[in-house]
Amino acid sequence: MNLKDRNALRRIGNGDIQAFEDLFHTYYPGMCSYAESLVKKQEVAEEITQDVFYNIWKNKGELKITISVQNYLYRSVFNNSMMHLRKIRKELSLDDQWAANTLRAEEQTTDGIDVRELNAIIVYTLQRLPARTQEIFNMSRFEGLKYQEIATRLSISIKTVEANMGKALKALRASLEDYRNTA
Repeated sequence: MNLKDRNALRRIGNGDIQAFEDLFHTYYPGMCSYAESLVKKQEVAEEITQDVFYNIWKNKGELKITISVQNYLYRSVFNNSMMHLRKIRKELSLDDQWAANTLRAEEQTTDGIDVRELNAIIVYTLQRLPARTQEIFNMSRFEGLKYQEIATRLSISIKTVEANMGKALKALRASLEDYRNTA
């Protein structure tokens, strides 16, 4: 690591906001472009980049960067982008499972599964969720809004929307699994 990077990190570690802002203004545009090339969405890329800088400031006293600052920042953007893409892939997989389970439930109606009973279990599970999670799930699944639209409408981050959707889908999977095991 060069002397300039070492000095900037020392100043940031001591709480120097100007040094942090200088670092931010120097690298933010390039990092956003890089993140966007990975995740293909500008808003998500900006959020990923902002999270990297947030974590640097939050952990400023414990930072142990041994490579160049630029390499560290871009590696952080890459890692966060890959985590985001894995999470999206997992959610898409869960959505596919949800659709397959629903289709299977409809197909098995003649095999003794009562669709009304299944719907009651789904409604009951959703009602047990926190109000915000219910609201986010309903906006996504019943109103057809995208995560970004939900985040904008509720003035929350996309990550909060993703986390709440994950909670809802996990609760529904558990309830449906319990139902399947007892049926």
